[in-house]
Amino acid sequence: MSTTGLPPNQQFEAWRDLCVPYLDTGRPRTPPASGFQASGTALPFGSFMYYHAALPPYDYSRTPARIRRDSLDHWIVAVCKRGTQRQRSGDDDVVFRPGVPYVLTMARTFEAEREGAEMEWQSLFLARDAVQELEPMLSAALNAPLEGPAGRMLASFLDSMREEAGQFRTSDLPHLASVTKAMLAAALNSRCESVDAARPQLEHLQLARIKRLIREKLGSATLGPARLCAMSGVSRSALYRLFEPLGGVARHIQRERLGAAYRLLADPADRRGIAQVAEAVGFFEPSSFSRAFRAEFGIAPRDLRAAALEGRTDVLARAQPSADGGAPNVSQILRRL
Repeated sequence: MSTTGLPPNQQFEAWRDLCVPYLDTGRPRTPPASGFQASGTALPFGSFMYYHAALPPYDYSRTPARIRRDSLDHWIVAVCKRGTQRQRSGDDDVVFRPGVPYVLTMARTFEAEREGAEMEWQSLFLARDAVQELEPMLSAALNAPLEGPAGRMLASFLDSMREEAGQFRTSDLPHLASVTKAMLAAALNSRCESVDAARPQLEHLQLARIKRLIREKLGSATLGPARLCAMSGVSRSALYRLFEPLGGVARHIQRERLGAAYRLLADPADRRGIAQVAEAVGFFEPSSFSRAFRAEFGIAPRDLRAAALEGRTDVLARAQPSADGGAPNVSQILRRL
């Protein structure tokens, strides 16, 4: 992307509309007659996007109206390589140190001021769904630098991405996404000042990762504590401690399996038999599945399937996950999402 070749009086508007439509921009600090000579690179890969720009300085913001309008809430890891950037968001007032990555978010308002003969800026945009297990550490690092050896390695990695952006093949991009996520996780982990300070964040990370493994392996007959420990690399005692607030590992696995079965049986487009649905979510004994399903939802699997096929929404509304057989509470509803 480049404004070279455009009339000087059109260069800034063209750059703004093409490259930063998610921002509210002020006028550039350069005289209008001199134009706005800017160039940039954007590389999307998976749920990430790398962005690099060399451009004259200008101020910008992200207002509540802008956030409501575009609904973008991505995380950003940004590096100011040349020039000076100061950014305010809530109570945080950040002056970017050159070459140091900072964690930002599009979900919150901010105002930024830029100064210098020329700005060089690079950033990594992360879709929240792609980094759910890193959310606790990203939140803890919001508007803060990622320092230390791992932070410097991440900055160097972004530099190399700019240099190689035009050389990647489509088949390279999934691998690039995996490496990028690993580099980011290393930088975030190294930011923790001590093991004790990191433990709540790391346990939240571990729990989210193991929950995802459970959802991915629901149909496996061998899914249990031993296999989860092997897949996740945590000890059995650590696994039990993580799931204790959720009623235990076995109870959580059963709840996930029953919830998945409920969604399949309540979908009139899914015409598999009850036994096939049960096996798909890891129940291989039909009578055990029926008993557990009725205990969880207060309705037999065949009755829920019949109600779904007949469009009886009153029955579907009543059949909600409930530990005590009564009306579902908010947390029980959220677990079904």
